[in-house]
Amino acid sequence: MILHPSLASADPLHYGATLSALADADIGSLHLDIEDSSFINNITFGLKTVQAVAQQTTHPLSFHFMIARPQSWFPILAEIKPAWIFVHAEALAYPSETLAEIREIGAKAGLAVNPATPIDGYRYLAPQLDALMVMTSEPDGVGQQFIPPLCAKVRQVREYFPQAACWADGGITLSAAQHLATAGAQHLVVGRALFSSENYHTTLSRFAGL
Repeated sequence: MILHPSLASADPLHYGATLSALADADIGSLHLDIEDSSFINNITFGLKTVQAVAQQTTHPLSFHFMIARPQSWFPILAEIKPAWIFVHAEALAYPSETLAEIREIGAKAGLAVNPATPIDGYRYLAPQLDALMVMTSEPDGVGQQFIPPLCAKVRQVREYFPQAACWADGGITLSAAQHLATAGAQHLVVGRALFSSENYHTTLSRFAGL
């Protein structure tokens, strides 16, 4: 299981210390959720914070855009050279074009889908998708509780998009991770379950061992 700690769940007053604590962690990427209240009712990181994080960490960066117009960020991110960029299917009129733009700046292109969004209609994008992210809780919903029936969507992703990496994100506890691993998830975005723990490395090893 490849893990991606979500910095949005860390203490914003101690991002520097958090990055130092994760400096030698065995993770797939450091995960940055970009939210500006245009798509969901929350605001996370601005450009200055993103640039500061990129300068301090040696880990690859993955971006999850929960905004209405993610394309405006791509030229700026080209300088940072992100490993992954995820955009929300629900925010895109022409997802094929957006995925192409992501690949043009050298990042792997991912599509994220909210819990209520069926994935059947996006099967035509399979040749362009490096990854598909299943949101396993309502984004910024009450408590961001893991929704167990969404394991069925993970199984669909593995069936419909066999060449794409299958990510899961949202309310992922160790118990939820076990169910997602059984369903076929390959990458997990971990937030509060990691950053509320006393020892990041111990917690990561427990998730990675699934």
